[in-house]
Amino acid sequence: MLKLSRMAPSEWEFVYPDVYSKVVDDFHAGCESFEEGNLDQAERFFRTVLARMPDHLDAIHHLAMVLSDRGLSNDLWDQAVRIGRKAFPQDFRLGRDRLEWGWLENRPFLRCLHGLALARYNDGQIEEALRLFQELLSLNPNDNQGVRALAVEALFKLGRFEDALKITKQYPDDAMSETFYGRALALFKLGQRQKANAALQEAIEYLPLVAKELLKVRHRLPKTARPDAVTVGGADEAYYYWEHYGQFWEEDTEALEWLRKTVTQATKTRRGTG
Repeated sequence: MLKLSRMAPSEWEFVYPDVYSKVVDDFHAGCESFEEGNLDQAERFFRTVLARMPDHLDAIHHLAMVLSDRGLSNDLWDQAVRIGRKAFPQDFRLGRDRLEWGWLENRPFLRCLHGLALARYNDGQIEEALRLFQELLSLNPNDNQGVRALAVEALFKLGRFEDALKITKQYPDDAMSETFYGRALALFKLGQRQKANAALQEAIEYLPLVAKELLKVRHRLPKTARPDAVTVGGADEAYYYWEHYGQFWEEDTEALEWLRKTVTQATKTRRGTG
């Protein structure tokens, strides 16, 4: 049975039963099969692991990905999160206690919670997905999974610009396009134009291709894009930002014109100092 062990006053780590070490080879074989695209074989390995250890969260997570890749609906992430939460002791307090990504044993549960949140989000359950995103950010504030970008997107969909701004403020040195441009747009929506101008100018300075992509009439995924990586500051990052966040700019003609004028001014400034 899974349990949590306190590692520091507010830090916890999952502890696995002895059988965990006995199924590790089958689990890794399943992961290799999955990466090679052999979904049938991957499924067999993951089900073999779960037959011996039903609460193997990583096996549940990977089996859920196998079924998702086949277009099959499943409740495995929901099941995994329920199993993981049963390990939480009564004195565990959300908002105070942490399951840091740095403790490797915590990653399977965090992956499952992330998988469940994405499944809810893709099903259009934005409020429920947002609650799960916020839970992830509370458990692991360092946000190694990039959940803050999804939380900001969900909050924009819900029109909760103040809450979106709060998340971006939690990561002031963040280089993610979602928080850089999200901060600027949230400030603009809230009528804080002076701060919005400064935020947008900073975003354009560090990630100029994002602004250019937003202002394009036609959008195409760059040929250099890779399915397993995103180039920071690259054309692929700009395209993906537009794909997910372009709607929030395009539906507000005033914001889009503000972006256009700011880009034009930034270009003139660079030419004048070049």
